[in-house]
Amino acid sequence: MPKPDPEPEANEAEAARASEAPAADEPSPRRAPRSRLPTPKAGPARPALAPFVAGVAIGALAILVAVAVKPTAPKSPTAALRVECEKGANAACRQLGLALLVGLEGPRDARGASEQFERACNADDSRACFELAKLGESGVAKADGARVLGLLERACQGSEPAACADLGKRHDKGRGVAKDPAKAVQLWQRGCDQGGAEACGALAMAKFIGTVGEANVEEAARLFQKACDGGDAEGCHGFGRMLLGGRGVPKDEARAVGSFERACDGGSVMGCRALGLLYQEGQSGVGADPAKARQHFERGCALGDQLSCERLERPSPPPRTRE
Repeated sequence: MPKPDPEPEANEAEAARASEAPAADEPSPRRAPRSRLPTPKAGPARPALAPFVAGVAIGALAILVAVAVKPTAPKSPTAALRVECEKGANAACRQLGLALLVGLEGPRDARGASEQFERACNADDSRACFELAKLGESGVAKADGARVLGLLERACQGSEPAACADLGKRHDKGRGVAKDPAKAVQLWQRGCDQGGAEACGALAMAKFIGTVGEANVEEAARLFQKACDGGDAEGCHGFGRMLLGGRGVPKDEARAVGSFERACDGGSVMGCRALGLLYQEGQSGVGADPAKARQHFERGCALGDQLSCERLERPSPPPRTRE
């Protein structure tokens, strides 16, 4: 019995597979296995870089807006002071002048400092007026004697006690002005009332010697102590003298030595000399110590005290004996 012909559909499938089969001399292409995941539905095509580009653009825009809204902060203290000064802060102008004067962030600029002091002084900053007066007297700023005195008076009338102390000394000695001890005492009193240690020290000496009126050793001792507590080296020397001699205060040799030490450490030649003499002669409760005596005379000599320099050349005398 003849075999039945294959199904028509099967014949067509075989023919299709035969036509797609590669020739024997051609390599067979490798095909990826079919994914078992469902095929996603076709949709509109989107550029692959679009989200990335959009993100970069938004970030850049945010940076530009932040820079525009918030200016970059100054990178240095001097720059920060300059910004505040330009805004009208007088104290910042004065501090900028001090920074330029000492060369805080570069070479010293005395001329630039005087410009900043002038600006602050014109806005009634008393300390700036005083600093400008000192620069004028040194020749850095353009200021004659009358201009310097005017700046000092303006500063003293404001709230700068150091200017009152300086003016008082000028009137006491007649330096650049008519000699007027009474005016000097008034100026020192004003400066001391403002908390100026140097003015208190000068006023204490005036009270001690009776520059105006009778001497008042009790008031002098009180003012010397106030000056010393405020950091005035000469005031510490004066208070030490009062303690050593028991004038205006109870005698206290140990406390006097401590006051002399503060004076010498603060740059008082009289304080260094006093300590040198005490250690050289071994008196007032201090044992003789030639090494310490020489040390303090050397400090006094270095500060310009001729008597301390002369003491260095003399042999140390034998210590005093107490009876």
